[in-house]
Amino acid sequence: MAWSRRKSADGPAAGRSPSPGARSGPSRLRIRRARPADAPALAAVRRAAVLDVPPGAFRRADLAAWASLPPLYDLWAMTAGGEAILAAERAGRVVGFAGLRAAELTALFVAPRAARRGVGAALIAAVERLARRRGLRRLSVVAAASAVPFYLARGFAGRRRARVPLPGGRSLAAVRLAKRLPVPGRRPAVPPSRA
Repeated sequence: MAWSRRKSADGPAAGRSPSPGARSGPSRLRIRRARPADAPALAAVRRAAVLDVPPGAFRRADLAAWASLPPLYDLWAMTAGGEAILAAERAGRVVGFAGLRAAELTALFVAPRAARRGVGAALIAAVERLARRRGLRRLSVVAAASAVPFYLARGFAGRRRARVPLPGGRSLAAVRLAKRLPVPGRRPAVPPSRA
């Protein structure tokens, strides 16, 4: 499940994603493949992001269940689970991460201290590049209801409601979204002008 607390564009200008490594703040943002040793940092980022959700967005018990996922969950996801996990790092510290399994964006979390600084947008851009390199033409996400505006601002669309299972038998309201990925080297179709 991917989540973001942003309600509008993330980054310096609406619709623009900083490229990985681009200067956006006091230190450079670096996007890299996560390693098994990163599992505790990934779990800490997810926990901090989930616990920073605005009051009233979800039930407290649901947030507690979501935040309870241990580092072992992330270790499993990037090994036996088959997910490609990308870590966003600034000044040597993991400040966000995203996951890709098949054609699904499975996770997107940004630490509250790094929120609204282009980290989420940079992670989405990196996942899209990875998906295109793998030959994917479409990317889907089951987004927490509070994250839907973030994804819509990045070209995702959809309205199908979903429930995502959480530890302890709880579940979270979500929406299924998808985005067509442009084929590398091919320009998007431009509608004919009306002259």
